[in-house]
Amino acid sequence: MKKVCVVTASRSEYGLMRWIIDEIHHDGEIKLQLVVTGAHLSPDQGLTYKFIEKDGYPISEKVPMLLSSNDEVSIAKSMGVCSISLADTFNRLQPDLIVVLGDRYELLPIVSTAVVLRIPIAHIGGGDITEGAIDNEVRNAVTMMSTLHFPGVEEAANNIMRMRGSDNLIYKVGELGLDSFNREKLWSKEETAQSLHLKINKKWCLVTLHPETKLTLAENVLMAKSLGEVMRYSKNVQFVITKANADTGGMMINNFWSDIVSDYPEYMQLYSSLGHIRYLSFMKHADMILGNSSSGMIEAPFLGTPVVNIGDRQKGRHICSNVICCERSTDKILEAFNKAQILKRSVDKYWGDGNSSERVVSHIKDYLYEYK
Repeated sequence: MKKVCVVTASRSEYGLMRWIIDEIHHDGEIKLQLVVTGAHLSPDQGLTYKFIEKDGYPISEKVPMLLSSNDEVSIAKSMGVCSISLADTFNRLQPDLIVVLGDRYELLPIVSTAVVLRIPIAHIGGGDITEGAIDNEVRNAVTMMSTLHFPGVEEAANNIMRMRGSDNLIYKVGELGLDSFNREKLWSKEETAQSLHLKINKKWCLVTLHPETKLTLAENVLMAKSLGEVMRYSKNVQFVITKANADTGGMMINNFWSDIVSDYPEYMQLYSSLGHIRYLSFMKHADMILGNSSSGMIEAPFLGTPVVNIGDRQKGRHICSNVICCERSTDKILEAFNKAQILKRSVDKYWGDGNSSERVVSHIKDYLYEYK
C-alpha cells in the first residue's frame, strides 16, 4: 500500500486539508501518514494539534519547531530546527508522496527536505498571487520543487504552467476550504450564540487580522490599532477576534488584542482558536468579517458574508462581490466598515463548488499507481 504523508503546521492549513486527510484515512488503497509541526504545537496558538486528535485522525509524528518567538531571526532558526527533525521523520516514515498546502514559511524546510530525500511533493494552492506578504516567494519556490500541482482556479493553473513551462501534472480542483460547507453540519445561530456567549439581537463581527510580512513591526501594530479604534466606538456590534498566526509580528498584534479586549469585555472576545466548526459556523452567521485573512476572500464569498479586507496582505487575489477592500488607516477602515453594515449578502462561487478533496485524492492515487 502506498504511503501518503500529509504535513500540517497551522490551524488554518489543517482546516483546509481536513477532508483530504479524511479521504486518505478512509481509503483502502493508500495509507495516511500525518505529520504535525509548527504552530499546532504552540501553547500561544492554542495547541491546535488537539483538534486533529479530537477529529479522530492518528498523528504519525509531532515535529517541534521551537516557536517561542516570531521575530525574523527566531523564525529563520525554527526553519532550521524543522529541517533537522523532518529529515529523521521522513527517513522513519518512508512516504511515497508528501502533501502540503499554501504558502507559509514552514513549507520551505518541509519541501526542501523532501526534495533532498527524493520524495515527490503534491502542492495545493500554487499559482495564487498575494503581494502584501512573503507568501508569493514561498509559494512559488514550493511550486518549483513540487511534482503534482492542485491550484484552485484556472488563473492559478495558468500561472503554474508559465512558471514551469509545462502543463504536466497540473490539476485545477477548486479551493479546499469550501468542502466543509458541503460535508459538515454547521451550528445554528442559536447554538453559535450559546457557545460564544453572544446576544442574537446584536450584530456579530468576526475579526481575523494577520501581519503583513512586508511591513515593519511598527506598521503592523499601527494597522491593528487603527482597526481597534473602529471597534472601540462600535458598541452595537459584538466582536469575536481570533489571534494572528505565527508570522513575524503576530505576537505583537495578539498582545494588542489582549489589552483592548480587557478594556471592552462587554462586546469584544479573543480566542487563540475557535476550532473548525465553530469558526465556520460563526462566519456563516456573522454580519461581517473584518481583517485580512484568506478565509474572508475565499470561504466567505461561498456564504455571501460581507467582508472588509484591510491592507495589502491579500492583494492580487480575485475580489468577489461581497468583499470591500480598504487601506490600513482608521478613516478608511471606518468608511469600509460602515459600507459593509448595509451591504447585502451576495453568494459568489468563483472559488469552487465544495468538492475539491475527492478530486485531489483521485489524482494522487492515479499518480502513485499509474503515472509514477
